[in-house]
Formats: sequence, structure tokens, C-alpha cells
Amino acid sequence: MRRREAYRKKMRSFLIALMMLAAFFSGFFGHTLLSARAAEKGGKELNRYYTSIQLQPGDSLWDIAKTYSAGTCYSTAEYVKELKRMNGLSSDEIRSGDYITIVYFGR
Repeated sequence: MRRREAYRKKMRSFLIALMMLAAFFSGFFGHTLLSARAAEKGGKELNRYYTSIQLQPGDSLWDIAKTYSAGTCYSTAEYVKELKRMNGLSSDEIRSGDYITIVYFGR
């Protein structure tokens, strides 16, 4: 009985130490990654603007993303994902004549 209690106490202490170590490393590396990501911006602070555009025949989310994501922190795929989220779209399918909200960046 004593051995079991001693074992449980050691395991509890070990697990607590392991969780504290994991919390330390996640905080340290999370901060390091965020700092690295902030340094990537290179000091160019762009403002975020929103507008609505009417879709023309032949438009696609990918073409719109290529146009408006140029020079931003978004890749084309990330911009398409953001367009779909902002406009409540579940697929890439859009129709000419419809309006969608887009985000663009400027100073």
C-alpha cells in the first residue's frame, strides 16, 4: 500500500513538472515565432479596407485574389479562404452580377 502511494506521488510530481516544462516551451517558442512573423513584415504597415465589387462574367475568386492580394501578407490561397469566410461562401463558385465584399490594403 505504501509503495503504491509513493509511486502515485512520484508520478503526480513528474506530470506536474512535465506540464510546467511544456507550458514554458510553448510560451517561449510561441513568442519567438510571433516575433519572427512580425519581423517579416519589414516595417510596412498597411491599413485594411473593405469594399463591395460586382462580379463580371469570367471572374473567379482566384483571379480576384491574385489582383487584391499582391503586395500583402496574404498568399492567393489565403486570400481566397478569407473571401469565402467574409462572404459566407462554402465553395469557389460565384455568379456574375452578384456582389461580394473584398479586403484590400493601402497606406
